[in-house]
Amino acid sequence: EEQNFVRLPDQNGEFEIVSRMLVHESRRNGSTFEAAKYVKFRFFARSNNYQPVELRFDQIQFLPDHHGFKMALPTKILIHGWLGSTDSEVIDPLAKEYLDQGDVNVIAVDWEKGAKTLLYPVARYRVPQVADVVAATIDKLLEFGQSSDQIGMVGHSLGAHIAGLAGKKTRQKIGYIVGLDPASPLFRVKKPHERLSADDAQYVEVIHTNGKALGFFKNIGTTDFYPNGGTSQPGCGWSLSCSHQRAVDYFKESLKAKGYFANRCADVDNLHAECSLGRVEIGGFEARRLKGKPGGVYFVHTAPNKPFLRSGGTTR
Repeated sequence: EEQNFVRLPDQNGEFEIVSRMLVHESRRNGSTFEAAKYVKFRFFARSNNYQPVELRFDQIQFLPDHHGFKMALPTKILIHGWLGSTDSEVIDPLAKEYLDQGDVNVIAVDWEKGAKTLLYPVARYRVPQVADVVAATIDKLLEFGQSSDQIGMVGHSLGAHIAGLAGKKTRQKIGYIVGLDPASPLFRVKKPHERLSADDAQYVEVIHTNGKALGFFKNIGTTDFYPNGGTSQPGCGWSLSCSHQRAVDYFKESLKAKGYFANRCADVDNLHAECSLGRVEIGGFEARRLKGKPGGVYFVHTAPNKPFLRSGGTTR
């Protein structure tokens, strides 16, 4: 018997009781979202001095000729979550970090028009529409002649599922997806076709920081990292949204981390610093992603404040 009420997050990341009717209503509302009209893109490149170029979906075709998009370079596609916008940590700061690390194309997906609603279910049910536009954009890049191995998506929260659903639809499987604490409310482990899953790219990595609350706890990628056990993060106290956001902070630091290790554990029921089934270096993911995919679940230790990934990593 389906319950009449469901627990969903409010804008502060606290759970509240919402009627099932509202959820059904939101599903109908979400399916009419005209993503092709409302989703915008920001293109970042070193050749543009890090200044983003704003594009609509119907302008993506001009990327190579007019905006300095280089086919031979890897492309990173960044996707924010609920209530997010281009101000989100996963957009400009991450784009700049990527460009600091190397000469790459960065495309940020700005679905603020779909995400900026106080009703979580409305944003959640706009995810498939936004994903369709992202998939069509990737297909355009493939048409330009970019190799699918060169394309990666990084999505936070609902953005992780947008990446997953887009990955299911592209003409070829892209190189990798990184899911940063994929949103859990109104997604089901048993329905992988509706969420990020391990086969949405050649390699799918997930960082779980607020599992069992705002984020998924179940391992749903090729490789799943569980910083500090994956449910709440040091320095966040009781704040769910702080822990949920930490996935982005850790990932950003991981791009330049050196010699920082995660320990492999048997499964999600046995996550702790003493896991000793091998270890993998965090960061420098790019080379590893398509070659030696480690697979499995990993425990990572972090500090409670910046820099979160201090040298040494786990002590063993």
